Amino acid sequence: MKKAILGVLLALVLAPLSFAADDAAGGLGVFGSWWDSQDYGALYGGGARLGFEIFSGISLEARASYLVSDDQNEAVEELVLVPLEGAVTWTLNVSDAIKPYVGAGAGYYLKNVDWDSEHVFEEAKEKDSVGYFALAGANILLGNVALFAEVKYNIIQDDDEWRWQGSDVEQKNSLDGFAANIGLKLAF
Repeated sequence: MKKAILGVLLALVLAPLSFAADDAAGGLGVFGSWWDSQDYGALYGGGARLGFEIFSGISLEARASYLVSDDQNEAVEELVLVPLEGAVTWTLNVSDAIKPYVGAGAGYYLKNVDWDSEHVFEEAKEKDSVGYFALAGANILLGNVALFAEVKYNIIQDDDEWRWQGSDVEQKNSLDGFAANIGLKLAF
């Protein structure tokens, strides 16, 4: 209960700050996503993001996505991935219409969770991973709506099996790799 009250109070404090933004640093948006993971191949899906500008050009952002592996590659194990991420971004004020940004974040990644299970929380705990990422992108302002495109590199820590690769030990079933997101957001 204390966490819920703290979360509501934090939202009430941060929300007015976000409405002062005119550079699309904050906003509510949806996006399509592509992720080229090291061992699972290409993942496709979509997600939503919510960000609040806390200082001039600096924003905090929460993201949630749903990604599935490409079914055409039979050599790769099928994967359903739900990334839950938080990021800090810095929006650069280079022009009135295009606002590039850079950022970094951390995430909690759920792999192949059976969402219909009675014990979904226990199963999620067994199949989770944590990681971090760096990103760069641009917002193209179209009034109160912004078109955005970004690339990011993900490094995911995983407790899956390890395998020998020559003289090095490498993690099996790695999610490390580049990703790209394209979408629209209501900028505020």
